[in-house]
Order: sequence, then structure tokens, then C-alpha cells
Amino acid sequence: MLSVWKTIMAVNTRTQEHKNTRTIRFGTDGWRGIIAKDFTFKNVGIAAQAIADYIKSESRKWEVGSRKSEILHPIPYSLHPAVIVGYDNRFLSDKFALHVAKVISANEISAVVSSVAATSPSVSLYCKKNDCLGVMLTASHNPPVWNGLKIKLQYGGSVSEKIIKKISAYLYKNEVKITNDEIKTADIISDYKKYLKSLVKLNTASGLKIVIDSMHGSGAGIFEQLLKKNVVAIHNNRAPLFSNINPEPIEKNLAELKKAVLKNRSAVGFAFDGDADRLGVIDDKGRYLSPHIVFPLILLYLLEGRKMKGKVVQAISLGYLSERIAGKFNIPFEEVPVGFKYICEKMLTENVLLGGEESGGYGWCGGLPERDGILNALLICEMLSKTKKKLSELVDDLQKRFGKSYYKRIDIKLKQPVDKVDFTNHVKNFISKKKGIKEVRTYDGIKIIFENDNWLLLRPSGTEPVLRTYSETDSIAKTNKLLDFAEKICFNLVK
Repeated sequence: MLSVWKTIMAVNTRTQEHKNTRTIRFGTDGWRGIIAKDFTFKNVGIAAQAIADYIKSESRKWEVGSRKSEILHPIPYSLHPAVIVGYDNRFLSDKFALHVAKVISANEISAVVSSVAATSPSVSLYCKKNDCLGVMLTASHNPPVWNGLKIKLQYGGSVSEKIIKKISAYLYKNEVKITNDEIKTADIISDYKKYLKSLVKLNTASGLKIVIDSMHGSGAGIFEQLLKKNVVAIHNNRAPLFSNINPEPIEKNLAELKKAVLKNRSAVGFAFDGDADRLGVIDDKGRYLSPHIVFPLILLYLLEGRKMKGKVVQAISLGYLSERIAGKFNIPFEEVPVGFKYICEKMLTENVLLGGEESGGYGWCGGLPERDGILNALLICEMLSKTKKKLSELVDDLQKRFGKSYYKRIDIKLKQPVDKVDFTNHVKNFISKKKGIKEVRTYDGIKIIFENDNWLLLRPSGTEPVLRTYSETDSIAKTNKLLDFAEKICFNLVK
């Protein structure tokens, strides 16, 4: 652990707390920060107090009957609303989790901590089964110097933007309370394994050779324990420096998984991120499959292999194959802004068959309104067994039926953050006279649709000096050409 601390200190030379500064800002589903700089025990306590204040406020509203609580399944305050606190394998995550539980408990709200490192989906499952809120200590796919805090609600999924804002309103509002009482622990992994078994036929996949790369995350061991045979595991131990590779299951981080798949002549290789809610896939030929291939593969199997129906919801940064499949099977299709919370909201209110995002997070009907890397890896194993085809063959079949897909993403560093609305308007003006544009979508950055469904998406961060550019076409050359065009736009608009 000393090496981890030295790494953190190399990034953050100031180890003292920021005085009189308010550094906590809740984002998509919680808050992330650099350990010992922003993510400190003091600040984690402040965040936990805000969560506790929100729970107490909503429970009191329900108890006095003044109006319906914002919490989906409210519990009378006199019964002490419960909170489950989970944690991943990052440096100090278990200690931060205990600190959160002690703050919440000091506010007369019962809190328990996972007995072992847990995945985000397992925390979400516990929330749904026990009608409670969840706090997950994780920074997901971020570098090792980061840690974070995700919030899960009683329906078993990510916190909504509306409730994040309500919790944020309590930050720094009240003094942090903390108890010295012992905090109870809970086994949340056993129920999670039962949940996985209930959704996927594991016996059909028992003959496959599989390589698992847990990327030193909290998903380590779960997949292997379920299938038991013919599974080779790499990076399946706790190592807070993550072998100097960020625990993000994208192609540049999966070189060892590719080699292991080819060496062991495996049917497939799977990688999970730090909290195992995202999935990376390597096929039998050692090729990385982008989410723009994996998502439509899963969709096609649910429709043809499982005979399921429902709506398809995907982030704006996912591709056209799934939209074509939805059209072929005459099922509803909708595109939403980036962030699984938008997909989760649709899964709670509509008949959604499958939802997904470009980062490798997928959720489908019958399970939680939550992305889950392990669950989808098991489903792909079921797919391979049921179709009796190699994964590379299924990919070829997919592209013969619905078209080629070559996807690529490049992040362009800027001198300073740009305003999203202003940037979008500038791009619209810049491309206004360009020929061959079929459609422009502006609900999250600007997505330009060209002929043959080829597309280019530009999304400025808003908080960081970064412009994220994405493209998908039917050839590598066309994809690179569109990304070069994005760079040209960037040079002309933010020079």
C-alpha cells in the first residue's frame, strides 16, 4: 500500500485539506475526486451527511403526510431508513465505506457495510431487495489516484438527476455527525450470484473456454465461481495501482487479454471495469469488439435467441446497427443523452428490452435497471452455446445482415473548457452549407448524420478542457476522415 500512497502523493503534493473551499460537486450519479486532495475523509463525511440529511428530510415529509416523498419506496422515519454501503478494490475504499456508514448511522439511520469488496450491480440488487438506498465507494474506470462515491436508489439503479440536485442542496449545510458504534456488515455477493443464475442458463456455457480480465476490480472471482470450469483469470487480485493500466475495458488496455485468448484458444475474453458494471469483449480471433458491435449482438440474440420484445434505448454515442435491427423487427427505438441514468429512467417507466451506452454498459429486460458487466458476459456465453457459432462468426453474420461498422473515438485537448450551447451553435453554423448531411441532433453535443447513416458526434466536456469526438462509418478510412473533419471544426471554432 505504500507504493499506492507514494503514487497519490506524486500527483497531489498538497496533503492538507483545502481550507474554506467547497470542492464537492455531485455529477452524473455521485462524486469523484483525487485521493488526499479532494477525496478525503473530511469531504467524504460531508457528502455522507448530505445523503443522510436528504433521507431524513424525505422520510419526515412522508411521515407527516405533507406530500409524497421523492424516494421511490419511502419508509417511515421511525423505522430508520436503511443504507447499504459497498466498496471496490481501490486504495482506502473499505475505510471510506466504513466512514460513510458511521456518518449515516450517527444520524439515526441504520447503515450496513458490505462484508467484502462488491460490484456496483450487487449494491443495486441489495437496494431493490431490501428497499433501501445504496452508496458505492468506487471511481469506476478512473486512474488509481481517484476514488468516488455513487448513489443507488431503491429501484436498483443509478440516482436520478432530480434527486442528485436535492442531495447536493444539503452539502455543507449541517455539521457532520459520526458515531463510534460498531457497524454491521452484510453479505451481498451471495444474493448477487443467485440473481445472475436466475437470469442466464449457466449450464449451457460450461463447455466454453473463457478468459476473464477483472482488471484488479471488485468483480474478481465472481464469474469464475459461477462457471468453475474452463475459465482462465488474469488480473483477478486486489492491486490498487491496477498494474499501471486504468481499469477501463477499452482496446488500448486489453493487450494482455488478447494474448491470453489466443494462447488458450478461448472462445471469448471478457474484461470488467473497476466496479464491474462495464464490459469489454475480445473474440476468438483476438479482436477487440467495440460496444457498437457488442450492443447489437446482444440485441439480436434477445430478439432471435430468446424471442423477447420491447423498446431499444441507447446513448447518442452508440451506433446505427442497433437502430437498423430495431427497424427490421419493428420495435421502438430511442436515443438519449450520454449517461446510464437516462436509460435507467426509461427502463423504470417503459417496456425497455435493452439499454446501452458507448462505454460498455448494458442493461436488459428482466434484470435491474442497471448496467452489469458480469451479467452481459454470461449472456454472451449463453449466446455462443445456443447458436453453436464462434463469436467471430456471429460478428460476420451481424455485419452481413445489417452493415459494416467501424467505430473510433478521439479526445481532443483544448486550452480551456467551452460552453456546450455556444459550441453547438457554432458547429451548426460551420456545417450549415456542407452537402450530404441528412440530420443534426443537438440534445447532447452535436451529432451529424451523413448518408448511409455515417455519423460524427462532438461533445465538449463543459468542466474539462476536452472535446470528445466519435465516429462510425462502414469503413476505417471514412471514420478517420470524419474524425479529421472534427479536428478541423475544433481548430476553426476554439483556436
